[in-house]
Amino acid sequence: MKADNLRILSENGFSVPRFQVVNPNEDIDFSHFESELFAVRSNDAHEDGGKFSYAGQFLTVLNVTKENVKKAVLAVANSYKIRYYEKSLGIKSENRSASVIIQEMVNASYSGVIFIANPKGILNDMVIVVGKGLGENVVGDKEETVTYHCYREGASYKEGSDILFPEHFVKELEKLGKRIEKLFNKPMDIEFAIEDEKIYILQAREITSLDFDLPVRILDNSNIAESYPGVCKKLTRSFAKEVYTKIFTRLGRRALGKSVKYYKDLFPHMVCDFGGRMYYEISSWYDILRLLPLSAWIIPIWQKMLGVESERITFSKEKPNIYIKSRLLFSFLYLMAVSQRKMRDLSTFFKKEFRYFDKKIEKEDDVKKLYFLFKEMEEVFFREWDLTLINDMVSFLSTYFAGDKVKKSLSLESKKPAEALNDLIYTYKRFGKESPKYRRKREKYIKYYGDRTVGELKLETRTFSTNPESLDKLVEERGKFPLKRTKEKNIYKRKSLARLSTNNREISRLNRSRLFGLMRKLIDKIALKTVGDDIYHLSLEQIRDMIFHGKDFSDEIKEEKNMLLVYENIPTIRRVELLGNPDIDFCDVQAIEKDGDERKDFFIGRGVSSGRVSGEIIKITDMRKVSLKDVKGKIIATYSTDPGWFLLLDVAKGILAERGSLLSHTAIVARELKKPAVVGIKGLMNQVESGDIVDIDGNRGYCKIVKRS
Repeated sequence: MKADNLRILSENGFSVPRFQVVNPNEDIDFSHFESELFAVRSNDAHEDGGKFSYAGQFLTVLNVTKENVKKAVLAVANSYKIRYYEKSLGIKSENRSASVIIQEMVNASYSGVIFIANPKGILNDMVIVVGKGLGENVVGDKEETVTYHCYREGASYKEGSDILFPEHFVKELEKLGKRIEKLFNKPMDIEFAIEDEKIYILQAREITSLDFDLPVRILDNSNIAESYPGVCKKLTRSFAKEVYTKIFTRLGRRALGKSVKYYKDLFPHMVCDFGGRMYYEISSWYDILRLLPLSAWIIPIWQKMLGVESERITFSKEKPNIYIKSRLLFSFLYLMAVSQRKMRDLSTFFKKEFRYFDKKIEKEDDVKKLYFLFKEMEEVFFREWDLTLINDMVSFLSTYFAGDKVKKSLSLESKKPAEALNDLIYTYKRFGKESPKYRRKREKYIKYYGDRTVGELKLETRTFSTNPESLDKLVEERGKFPLKRTKEKNIYKRKSLARLSTNNREISRLNRSRLFGLMRKLIDKIALKTVGDDIYHLSLEQIRDMIFHGKDFSDEIKEEKNMLLVYENIPTIRRVELLGNPDIDFCDVQAIEKDGDERKDFFIGRGVSSGRVSGEIIKITDMRKVSLKDVKGKIIATYSTDPGWFLLLDVAKGILAERGSLLSHTAIVARELKKPAVVGIKGLMNQVESGDIVDIDGNRGYCKIVKRS
């Protein structure tokens, strides 16, 4: 397979060093070559196949002179006799080929690997790992590496050591990767070397760790980033998921009746967080939108109105049958017909219930009762909130088809906060901050619009309601600039569905911001009597356990704070395509490194193989001094590994390494053995000892010491 791929690459114009495939006892024709030095590589029949890579399991000999090529060929062929890898993974190999590849040696200044898709299962994250010198030193963790993450939608970041790599090569490597992916029509693992400003492709194989039997999940931050900008704290993330689950479950029951059981597994996956940021799990939305009549026509309109840039659509469910489609057709038409009346009723209901809960929260100080109030508010306010989703669809469709005159004349409720703020500034400039008139208008503004701000659905956000003095500061700053009060222009006033539904949409969004402000006020009261602002680093479930069961989450809070520092250094990625449920890789781990040599209990590295386990550390500096019995069931901590560690890795519970990257043998073998692994943990070996009990997370790339030996 390896030689076949090299032929395809060479025939399609890629710079592949000259090579020849020979059998051990075959004479070698050196007239084909121009070099005096060669790389002799394995070419086993099952190597670099679709399921297993065999990375590092067979011998590779570099910098071989002509006189020693024959000897190197025999040595590589003899390495095929060791088949423990196959036995351990249950591989049945037949018709083994004994051929070997002789390839002209590239005297590389830099070497590395391009992963067309992140091997952890992030499909649109092209990963480029580079180190100085030969590739053997890079995958053997003998050289520092730098890793570039290039998302297809434009976001990119790097992590690892600064090896002064000429970064103009990154774009060129990215283009080469895309060309090779197109050629083979699958995600590939591509080894390259750079010599004298020229990039050579040494080999290309399919990425073996991607399980395409898992569902493809597409995350998109279109629209949702307006309400949840940037990194969100844990309480916000957990609350957002809970709210969306409740709303869509209610909508499903309303529209589908008993047939909702076929789709209820989607409702907990309408939103999710990735790298601390909130996303629509848009693949679930497509499955629900597919239920609608004329869905093939509606989905593109919905994408356009929501601002979804990619037109790629995926479905996880089978096409709905005629019964479900018919049921949805009548439900959809009925709900559209009554949507505006229902939205008016919802607004009236909201005002009444809001006043009731506002008074209850003001009077209540008991944390248990406050928690029950929070859950009661959740139940009451979000019971009918699915109606806003129906109105959103009505608004999208009607506005899409409305004439330009209507589109330009939508009198929106969202203008009112801006108009009220301008009026407040005008009053300040005319009468002063201490005037009764300003005070009355300030109080009124905070009452109605004090929670309308950037990130208003993030519970940790500080608003004018929580910090009234910030409103005074804003007014003072704005008051230094000229302010002209203008009369509202005559606009196109004729009633239309687009105008009504869009205005109702804005009313509901303003009501939602006030509701979240009320919940924020409640959480702040609980915080004052418990853990203070750290409450926002806990989930709803953890807050419940803290209040009712007295659980101490100080370690979890500390861990979450560390994670947020990492998340802040990851650029916003508009769209993420996942296989199953992997977590994000971490970048710029130096962001939370501390000066000095004090002992730490939380380490950030590079998660290269999924899974989370707890166990006892065995610290290995020399693998020859430990037995399989010593390692069995423990978590290895080491500087780095090489192919000879396969037996130890096979019996270990997990792997931690001070050196390493996505392309190192540690990573490749750990993924195939399904062992959680974190590599690239700076200072690891100075911080841990055998006998320490640790938690490791191979998804998110961290290690936490639970108990020291």
